[in-house]
Amino acid sequence: MHTLPNYAALFDASPYPYLLVDPDLVIIGANQAYLRATGRAADIIGQPIFQAFPADPADPESTNVAQVAASIEHALRTGLPHTVAFLRYAIPRQTPTGTVFEERFWSTVHTPVRGADGAVAFVAQNAIDVTDLYTFDRAAGVAQVDGTSLQIQPPENPDRVQMHEAMKRILNDERSHLSSLFNQAPGFITVVSGASHVFEMANEAYYQLVGHRDIIGKPVFEALPELEGQGFSELLDKVFSSGEAVVSRSIKAQVQRIADGPLSDRYIDLVLQPLFSSDGKVSGIFAQGHDVTDAHDAQQALREADERLREGMLAARMVIWDMDLASGAVKFSDNVLAVFGANWHTAQAVWESLHPEDVLKLHAARQQAIACRGEYQQCVRLIRPGDQAVIWLQVMGKVRCDADGGVVGVRGVSLDITERMKAEQDLREADRRKDEFLAMLAHELRNPLAPISAAAQLLKMPLLKQEMVKKTSDIIGRQVGHMTSLIDDLLDVSRVTRGLIMLERKRLGIMVAVTDAVEQVRPLINARRQDLSVRLPADAIEILGDQKRLVQVLTNLLNNAAKYTPEGGMLELIVEATATQVSVCIRDNGIGIPADLLPHVFDLFTQAERTPDRSQGGLGLGLALVRNLVALHGGSVAATSDGKGQGAAFTVQLPRIVDAPPRDGWKSAQAAAPRRDKRLRLLVVDDNADAAEMLGAFMESVGHEVIIEHEPHMAIERARAEPPDACLLDIGLPGMDGNQLARRLRAMPEMSAATLIAVTGYGKKFDRDTSIAAGFDYYFVKPADPVALIALLDRIHVS
Repeated sequence: MHTLPNYAALFDASPYPYLLVDPDLVIIGANQAYLRATGRAADIIGQPIFQAFPADPADPESTNVAQVAASIEHALRTGLPHTVAFLRYAIPRQTPTGTVFEERFWSTVHTPVRGADGAVAFVAQNAIDVTDLYTFDRAAGVAQVDGTSLQIQPPENPDRVQMHEAMKRILNDERSHLSSLFNQAPGFITVVSGASHVFEMANEAYYQLVGHRDIIGKPVFEALPELEGQGFSELLDKVFSSGEAVVSRSIKAQVQRIADGPLSDRYIDLVLQPLFSSDGKVSGIFAQGHDVTDAHDAQQALREADERLREGMLAARMVIWDMDLASGAVKFSDNVLAVFGANWHTAQAVWESLHPEDVLKLHAARQQAIACRGEYQQCVRLIRPGDQAVIWLQVMGKVRCDADGGVVGVRGVSLDITERMKAEQDLREADRRKDEFLAMLAHELRNPLAPISAAAQLLKMPLLKQEMVKKTSDIIGRQVGHMTSLIDDLLDVSRVTRGLIMLERKRLGIMVAVTDAVEQVRPLINARRQDLSVRLPADAIEILGDQKRLVQVLTNLLNNAAKYTPEGGMLELIVEATATQVSVCIRDNGIGIPADLLPHVFDLFTQAERTPDRSQGGLGLGLALVRNLVALHGGSVAATSDGKGQGAAFTVQLPRIVDAPPRDGWKSAQAAAPRRDKRLRLLVVDDNADAAEMLGAFMESVGHEVIIEHEPHMAIERARAEPPDACLLDIGLPGMDGNQLARRLRAMPEMSAATLIAVTGYGKKFDRDTSIAAGFDYYFVKPADPVALIALLDRIHVS
């Protein structure tokens, strides 16, 4: 083991002259080289420096003391070395005749020396006597004598000449070395002089920064005009006027890095250090710094990435955490309050906030991960402190180990999955309702199929009385009507939810829709011996709506009220209006709606609890359809009930047309009775033989002549041979669809006056439009309304 050297002995033995002063400028040490250079003895230690080396009283204009004092003060204040490159300072010497001052020239460096606390405790003065060099250089120069220039030769003493030459070589070598270091410095360096900040020198890094432009000898803002207005003028002026250094970090500078090129944004660390002349005044500025653009851009990218991470975590409702197993301390990411509305600092506090039923499973998962140095994942419930709200969390953790493999902590993320859990619950509930709906649909469709099947078998029996045939036909008609209603509800819901319903809006008296709806539901109300009270305003009230769809809405609500109200119950329909709204309220005193079902009554497939006999029937589609149709009219619908057995009320709100003129909305036109005084020849084409035969039989029963074909090409030949007055064509035909058949028929001269009627199972608007474009005059969706069909045929002229 080496012993440290005696630094005091090294200091004293150094060939370089050194003097130490404290902050009060009292000499506390001087080595032998310094005492020899100044011709003084060790008794100067303990004296103030300017008492030991006073100013020459014969030269009152001298500023040498001020220069030395300023340089030492600068080192004390800034903690940086300060150089006085050339200083004339006379040294007092004792002679037999008294004290004389010997003129000497020095190059001094004042270096701060820090104490144990890091503060500047001393200043070391390194003073090099350059008197001989100065004398030699002057002797080799030009002097003025009586106005005449004389060339003064250097001294002829060979030893002194060799000494001075050697010193010059050393200085030149040192100057070259310093110049090389100056240009190779990784940071940029430049020196400007005077109040106008003229460039004196600059290193290669500075030239690279400013595009290798010619700057030496020019003021800064003439050489680099783009810097004007960027704040650098103020910085330079401040340093020059105050004599104090300025340090700036990562400041923006827009410079031309290519001559006549575009401005480039650069970020620099910059130190501006004042330079002092021999009289102690600021003569220039030493500028040094680094181009930190890459670091700035990296930091900016890091900040942006951090911001994206924070925003992403907040959007995902994710929190990062780190738990120390030894102390139990937990650190959460800064967004914990924003995400969870609370913060925790210990694992114990977190455990206490968990739902009691979830603590054990999370603890077990974590312990298993610790045992195998792995990861774990659990979904748990957190009871938020304060409002006691339950938050579902997905907790994912990874065990953290030290260099020796020992477990020191767990780090992970927690996601707020409350909305996801609710969505999954809603999905499960919707799936359950869907299954119930499919079961109900099967039940509802089988119900009418049973009597239809029985009726079909009954009609096959021989010698069936006419009275029984009529009764059987009525049963089939009613059950087909019921099935049609079910299928229409399904199709309507599908079209509405997919945005395929097109309303035929027109000015409409609300009383018209109410009257039509009441007329449609009246048979059911009468059959159940219920009492319906209708209250209407005295004034005419108009809305902009689709009459058919609004009647459908009110009929649905009235049907529900009748079905869910016991026989003999009370129903009420109330119409009220304000200046801008129309309200239709349908109220009953029926079975009511349970509180847990009330928020979901307008959801698809939602129904009240039913008994096994399903006496009310239905698919749970009606109210969903009501809500969507009312919304398409710009209105709203709401349900209220005090609970089971307390009845219910449904209120529809619709926008009112406020400039409606008075009109009678009560009278509805009576449909003209079908005429039976003319006989048409009809061509029925359908590949379903039963459907064609039944439709043909019905048309014959009302007095028309019927031709039936099942294949399109045969239908064309039949039409050419026996031109019909009207054709009833199915669309889904083999080999040639109904639209193609219609075009072929239209092209035949024999069919120029015939009416083409589509009777099909395709009910979309696109299908209807396609068929009309193909040449059809009318379009009916199966099962076609027989009354409407007969009325249409009564308007057709016999060819």
